[in-house]
Amino acid sequence: MALTSQECRKQTLCTNINSAIRFAALLFVVLFFVGAALACTSCTSPKNDASVDSSVETNVSDDSEQSGASAQPAERLEGVPAQRIDPDELHSTDKSPDSSFQKASSQSSSASEQASADDNSSEKTSLIVRFIDVGQGDCALISCDNMHLLIDGGPPEASSKIYAILKRLNISHLDYVIATHPDADHIGGISGALNYASCGVCYCSTATNDTQTFISMNRFLSQQNIPIRIPTPGDSFSLGNATVTFIGPTQELEEINNNSLVCRIDHGSNSFLFTGDAEVEEEMLMIESGANLEADVLKVAHHGSAYSSTMSFLQEVNPGYAVISVGSSNTYGHPTSVVLEELSQLGATVIRTDEVGNILFHSDGTVLDYMTTKGKINE
Repeated sequence: MALTSQECRKQTLCTNINSAIRFAALLFVVLFFVGAALACTSCTSPKNDASVDSSVETNVSDDSEQSGASAQPAERLEGVPAQRIDPDELHSTDKSPDSSFQKASSQSSSASEQASADDNSSEKTSLIVRFIDVGQGDCALISCDNMHLLIDGGPPEASSKIYAILKRLNISHLDYVIATHPDADHIGGISGALNYASCGVCYCSTATNDTQTFISMNRFLSQQNIPIRIPTPGDSFSLGNATVTFIGPTQELEEINNNSLVCRIDHGSNSFLFTGDAEVEEEMLMIESGANLEADVLKVAHHGSAYSSTMSFLQEVNPGYAVISVGSSNTYGHPTSVVLEELSQLGATVIRTDEVGNILFHSDGTVLDYMTTKGKINE
């Protein structure tokens, strides 16, 4: 049966209403799930933040462990370096920004004062005198305020040892080299030193000699365009805050040992006397010259030979310490019982390289102490 016009309109209206109801229901469902999703995200956010904080604290802990410090969180304030804050301060009820800034500023000021104190302490100079065990021979490496002096180098077989020590200590430049005299057991190892380090000034008792060890040393000096200088008594130079003064020989003698360069090193109230292989004749001439021979540490002449170290000379030096550089079971009988007895009578502490190895003296200008090692020299 055909529908009237009015009935058609009613049927269309019903259809539209049903569509609207279904759309509204669908929209409600969509909004419900969107709202639930947003609420879920809001709930999980604090957990994610805590996870980030935990990872930061883990990193701080790792850094502190590596440095040997206890793990504490760090806080950075604008314009103030990062400071380590005590955990109790992190939980303080005072949340004032000004209060936190004052605490950090106070710590920064303390750190600056400590750094300043460290800078001042670093200005205090130190002298290190290393008597190197080279067997039957002499060798001393002296450092003060980043300046370095080598006195003799031992026999030729010590060349590799001197080279290795300079390399280990990162001493690539010797400001001064003193070759007391041309004997092989004193200058043989200098070639090894010059093969590693450059040289500023070289002193020797002579500028010419026909021995192979002297020729070798002079060749290395020539490669660096360094001439040999022959000092005279009274000549001196500065080694940082230390002063090195030549005392002998006062005149040229026939015996090569009696022409050994003799020098003293003064550092504050501490002093060292290096005598090479000077024998009785040179010792007497130095006494007659009126030079200041008194020293805290004496490098005993000629390895403790009976031809050196007379009692009159030792009394002038009056050493607290007597260092004897000598080879173990050497065929020369060094040091002799006579010299050891004389040093004992003076109350000097005798230290021998054949017994203790390397000997290192430290001076701060007032206090003087020493250590010995048969191992590597690391300072």
